[in-house]
Amino acid sequence: MRRERDGRRDVAAIALRYRNAVHAFFLRRIGDAAEAEDLTQDVFTRLSQRANDDPVENVEGYVFQVAANLLRDRFRREQVRPDIGLEGFADPSGRLIDEISPEREAMGREDYQRFVEAMDMLPERLRTVFILNRFEDMSGREIAVALGLSQRQIEKDISRVLAHLREQMP
Repeated sequence: MRRERDGRRDVAAIALRYRNAVHAFFLRRIGDAAEAEDLTQDVFTRLSQRANDDPVENVEGYVFQVAANLLRDRFRREQVRPDIGLEGFADPSGRLIDEISPEREAMGREDYQRFVEAMDMLPERLRTVFILNRFEDMSGREIAVALGLSQRQIEKDISRVLAHLREQMP
């Protein structure tokens, strides 16, 4: 890469020129198009981070060296991570999830029904506050503004709902 005032223009031109070749490089080695695309983007992200550093004399060699390093890092990470294929699967937040047995499914339905019944016992405002907080991810301040109440009142309402649920769902 040449040292220019606008290193991004250089990176964009290099990405345009080598993108398909780098993507094919990854695709041949890992076989997963989505992961190959992610790794391809990582190559050009690293290239853009270096855009204003010392010039690179052999751009093609540098691009593929970065690609090879990313691929090597990927394989190292795979060897460190446990293979969870036989134990369950991971959800997006990385927790291990087991298959749900019919018994667990029935218990879940019972727990859900008790939860709904406990929520139905609550006054509407408490129910609304709790739903906004726990299911709509609104903060106490946001709920207070939306309902025209004080933040302290919202905190008390949430505490009352949690105490009620603990009592109704032992």
